[in-house]
Amino acid sequence: MSFLVSLNKVQKTMGSKLLFEELSFGIHERERLGLLGPNGAGKSTLLKILAREETPDLGEVSYRKGVHTAFVKQEDVFNENLSVESNATVILKSRGMDELDAQVQSSIFLTMAGFEDLTQEVKELSGGWRKRLSLAIAFAQEPDLLIMDEPTNHMDWDGVLWLEEFLSSYQKAFILVSHDRTFLDRICNKTMEINRLYKGGYFSYTGGYKEFLLKREEYLQAQLRLQGSMSNKARREEEWLRAGVKARTTKSQSRQKEAYQLLEDLEVVKSRNRAAQSKIRLEIDVAGKRSKKFIELKKLSVNYDDIYLVRDLDLVLGPNECVGLLGENGSGKTSLLKVLAKKSESYQGGAFWADGLKVIYFDQKREDLPQDSDLMEFLGDGSDYLIFKGESVHVASYASRFLFSPEKMKLKISQLSGGEQARLLIARLLLQSADVFILDEPTNDLDIESIEILEETLSTFDGLVIVVSHDRYFLSKICDRYIALDGRGGWVAYPDLDQWLRDRRNDKEGGHPEFKRDAKNTSTLDAGKKSAEEQISAPKNKVKLSYKEKKQLETIEQDIEKAEVQISKIQKELESKECLSDREKMQKCLAMMEEQQAKIDELYELWKKAEGLE
Repeated sequence: MSFLVSLNKVQKTMGSKLLFEELSFGIHERERLGLLGPNGAGKSTLLKILAREETPDLGEVSYRKGVHTAFVKQEDVFNENLSVESNATVILKSRGMDELDAQVQSSIFLTMAGFEDLTQEVKELSGGWRKRLSLAIAFAQEPDLLIMDEPTNHMDWDGVLWLEEFLSSYQKAFILVSHDRTFLDRICNKTMEINRLYKGGYFSYTGGYKEFLLKREEYLQAQLRLQGSMSNKARREEEWLRAGVKARTTKSQSRQKEAYQLLEDLEVVKSRNRAAQSKIRLEIDVAGKRSKKFIELKKLSVNYDDIYLVRDLDLVLGPNECVGLLGENGSGKTSLLKVLAKKSESYQGGAFWADGLKVIYFDQKREDLPQDSDLMEFLGDGSDYLIFKGESVHVASYASRFLFSPEKMKLKISQLSGGEQARLLIARLLLQSADVFILDEPTNDLDIESIEILEETLSTFDGLVIVVSHDRYFLSKICDRYIALDGRGGWVAYPDLDQWLRDRRNDKEGGHPEFKRDAKNTSTLDAGKKSAEEQISAPKNKVKLSYKEKKQLETIEQDIEKAEVQISKIQKELESKECLSDREKMQKCLAMMEEQQAKIDELYELWKKAEGLE
């Protein structure tokens, strides 16, 4: 396969900071490239260069003739007062489409992205639906190379899983930046990290994220072995140089030159290896509360504007466990977290905390960060020293644990990136001793390296962790069990994340048909996992099936599969040039697609009805 775009010795600085230099690589047809790198490595800048929105300081970017690109940025820019469809049409026309094509493509791809009301104004959309709009507009351009910067940011579970499914069958090339490791592993066929610790400025491997991790570790170990080998040779050459051999012969002059070059190369390798081993060091000052019960909830109900988000929740939470809260956006996860963190009194029923319990709450909105303060003021409260784990530590020294260099200490918080602000808030929170960590989307804006360190730290914490996150990899690493909310008062306990994901796929509303309202089986910590099994196998209301329905059940799986195949065929027809130029044909195809989807929905309803007989 030929290159769509190639970079040759590209260099870029941002202000006085060198992001990357002599960066050379290419993107092939049908390549699905996941781009990694620490915060500040220049990932977003590199995407802008590929999208022709920025130019490199040095080097060349070459595109194959006629290559068309589309760019999904982190931040969107829409006309807030126009409808979803109007925004899409206007933007597509600005990309060179004629009006009819723009309208047709808008209708097709907005529907594909899940929009039901195309007349809805953009100002009414949530962050996740705005992201879907950006993606739909990019897909509608049918680019040769699709460029996406954090496409899953702000998305709910439905959005992430929809995008993952769509990109899994995407037939053209794309490059994307994401911190969602499960997402990367499932959709990418090549993974690349830009980082100046690698020779050439990047390391890549043909494969998903998990395979990339293994190969990267092999590479780093090889670099350490190389350093050892070079060090041994350098010692011998230094001894020879110190011996004062006169460089009179051509051979002596050549060896002397090679010796000095070896010493320079060794310093470069040492520097890269030091950078590779530079990690954020997170330590939690454990308060050491001795109790089997930290938090106990009895018939707890949480409401918002007279709507019950959680009803009759019975739960006991104690030390040495991590509980994940699951649910769609608006289901009440953050509201429940605030109750548990004593940040809200909008609840009824019983909520009890152990005496002297020390709780730390991480707010996803970063509300605790004063944007006008500098790092020194914020961490040290105006002093050059702070107390950490009972000892006096210089503020700059403490900040270095979180990879903040001395020159950043006088920067205003408003000047930091989103990832740096997240790290700073974690740094401040960890100055306090804690029995309980309550974390609302803690991985937002963090680079993967920082997330991995946070995982490791929380996994070894002796207290209680309660977390909300859409990062499947992160949740699976640290959580022992889960509580899923349906946003209508119902809740259910799950022993693992995959089980909840499977159940929600079978329920179009995002909830679960067996969400409990009275939670009779989930009153204690010891009953946690048992309750999930009891609820899943709980008897359902008895129903009767007609003769026709019984016959349908015999072939229901095959019928669903056939309908899904028909939808795929219709979708291909919709994307054909003939259909795009024939409005009547397009409407006919859309009607056929709706008919097949209605058939699938009807079959799934029958399936759920039949489950009541088991």
